[in-house]
This record gives sequence, structure tokens and C-alpha cells, in this order.
Amino acid sequence: MNGHWNKLPKQSLGDVVDRVTILSRKIFFGEEEAYKEHTYLTEAIAGLDLKLTGALLSAIIRLTQMNIEIWNRENILRRAPEGQLPAGMTPDEVARTTIEIRDFNRKRVSYKNEINRLTKLGFREFKIKHRSQ
Repeated sequence: MNGHWNKLPKQSLGDVVDRVTILSRKIFFGEEEAYKEHTYLTEAIAGLDLKLTGALLSAIIRLTQMNIEIWNRENILRRAPEGQLPAGMTPDEVARTTIEIRDFNRKRVSYKNEINRLTKLGFREFKIKHRSQ
């Protein structure tokens, strides 16, 4: 099994940091099963010889903010029973919320790319004909 593990694709640092921010949010809300992956990824980051610059810190904070904003909006939509509008929301408000999620995701991709650019530990992510581009 270990030989197969080494053949798995490696993630960019931007993707790993993105995942850590999401897992941190899950842990905050009590999803205990997120701890194992969170620990694995944070230990992997700790093993890198990274220089924390102001620009890198800023990109990480901004990425975290985007994930929190996405999470908050998606959580509102997720709580609605299937086929029904979220409580107190009109169809126009739901549409506006989904557009906000896409706009935050565009910024999220940008910050992941900035982390990769600053550290040279990953590829640029891009989307074709996608609102988040």
C-alpha cells in the first residue's frame, strides 16, 4: 500500500492551505473526524522550509476569509429542506447569494494562486468560461 501512496498526485501549497482553512472551520463546528486530515496537512506544512512573509501571511488570511464567507452563505442554503427556499429568503435573495458564493470563490482561487506564486510550491489554478475566473 505504501508504494501506491507515493504515486498519488501532490497538492500545491495553496490547495493544502485552502484545505486546512476548511478543515479548521469544520473542527470549529464540532466535526471531530476532520482532525486527522488537519493534523496530517499541518504537519506536512511544518516540514517545509517556508519563510513567512507579510505577503504570504496576507494571502493566507484572505484565503481564510473567503472560505468563511463561502461557508456562511452555503450553510444558509444547506439548511433549507430539499426543494424549498431557505427560511426568510426570496428566490432573488437565493440567486444573489449563489452569485456571491461564486464571486468569493473567484477571490479564493486568486489567493491560492498567490500562495503558490509566492512560495513557488504549486501550479496556477484557472477556470475557463467560469464565473469564478
